[in-house]
Amino acid sequence: MDLKELNKSQLILLAVLLSFVTSIATGITTVTLMQQAPSSVTVPITRIVRETVGQIAPTQVNTPALSADQTKLLEDLKAIKPLQVTLILKGATADQDKTLGTGLFLGDNKVVIASLIPAPQAGETYVVKSVLGEQKVSKVTQEKDFTIIELVKTDIPPVAPTTGTTVPPTGTTPVTQ
Repeated sequence: MDLKELNKSQLILLAVLLSFVTSIATGITTVTLMQQAPSSVTVPITRIVRETVGQIAPTQVNTPALSADQTKLLEDLKAIKPLQVTLILKGATADQDKTLGTGLFLGDNKVVIASLIPAPQAGETYVVKSVLGEQKVSKVTQEKDFTIIELVKTDIPPVAPTTGTTVPPTGTTPVTQ
């Protein structure tokens, strides 16, 4: 094959290969010469390298001050984080699950996903992962640009906010967690 017959991508790959081989050869030559050089040559070079590396220490990055609107937006995003969910197709392949999309809790066991998700086919199971763990999907409704997902309702006893005990049904005693 003649060098004139190479296309642009082959020429670029050839240039990268040549520069790689040249840098390796330069490194080997430098190490070999440094090992053979007298100490009157190696000591100043080593000192200069150490001083240069010492000066290349990471510096503290000054973050710009945020405006009031940016601060409020950041706080709102932090507040939404626990409401974030991920929709997963369980057992999509033999060894792993497939992520279908992300969204937010709407309340009343409903989730909104920011993309269009088809209803599960026979044998497929959709699961929503969140800070509450995994919850199975009972219904998938496609809207114009998003999908609303209804979750299987689970009976979780409410937790009393100050005592840390669950509120039992009437006529039973509270259980401490």
